[in-house]
Amino acid sequence: MEAIRAFETNLIIFLQSLGPALQTVMRGFTWLGDAMFFMLFMPAIYWCVDALAGLRIGMLLLLSNSLNGIFKMLGRGPRPYWVSAKVQPLVHEKSFGIPSGHAMNATSVWGGVAREAKQRWVTILCVALVLLVSFSRLVLGVHFISDVLAGLALGGLLLLVFARLRAPVSKWFWGLCLRNQLLVSLASSLLLLGVALLVRLGGSTWVMPSTWAALAGETAPFSREGALTASGMWLGMLGGFAILRVKHGILQSAEGQWEKLARYLLGILGMMVLYFGLARLLGGLSDQIGIDWATAALSYLHNTLLGVWVSLLAPLLFKSLKLARFEPMW
Repeated sequence: MEAIRAFETNLIIFLQSLGPALQTVMRGFTWLGDAMFFMLFMPAIYWCVDALAGLRIGMLLLLSNSLNGIFKMLGRGPRPYWVSAKVQPLVHEKSFGIPSGHAMNATSVWGGVAREAKQRWVTILCVALVLLVSFSRLVLGVHFISDVLAGLALGGLLLLVFARLRAPVSKWFWGLCLRNQLLVSLASSLLLLGVALLVRLGGSTWVMPSTWAALAGETAPFSREGALTASGMWLGMLGGFAILRVKHGILQSAEGQWEKLARYLLGILGMMVLYFGLARLLGGLSDQIGIDWATAALSYLHNTLLGVWVSLLAPLLFKSLKLARFEPMW
């Protein structure tokens, strides 16, 4: 094990010795596997390309993000710069290392895009992006090869299971009445959150080795924010889409030319207002309350509202401004 870790560390040191030009390029590619990038990318598919494909890609992203956080807390592996002062952390990460979230998210989401597009050139591009995002994590010094391989494997497994279960689960879910669809959305959201919080509780007595702590800088390996974000967005996206489908129909995302750009810009503006404005409002409220569980509940609510904006409120706004229309589904 020590020999493997030494090999992995030396490889990272070698890659970083190739110079700042490579590092700059890899910073760009690593952003294409970042959860924040996908939160800007997924609405573009939903609002401007294909609403159902956007929903599926969004669900894949949220599942990947949630499961990755759980596996990180179970694995409790260090990042390269936590164990070797010779590795430069060219970006700073607060969570555990294994499995790589960027590799897992990139495999899940870009793999999902390739499956939705069903075009050879798109598949080739998506595979290239997955490999480049994964490679960037080595150059930036934040993952060992084993972290990246674990992320790729888990992302691929998630993509495979999602593809296999999508049709029967969708048929069952959309066959429910709206009330039950919303109950299932809430129950599945709370399941994702509950598992993550239980795993987090299991690590409450864990203490970081002093050798890691000396090099790691600021860390929060058992933070609950990732779980609150993923589970809240899951409820908002799935529940909002269910309401839209039953009450109004499906957004016809492929229609329009300049309308597509207008929908995206207006939708993202709304997301930014909710993300920053509501975060400040709810943050002030949680400070006044001063209760830990209430702070967590407000964070969950915040992310739920973000999901509802993407799947339901923004499309309704587009329709009211004559930027989009709906059609019944099934």
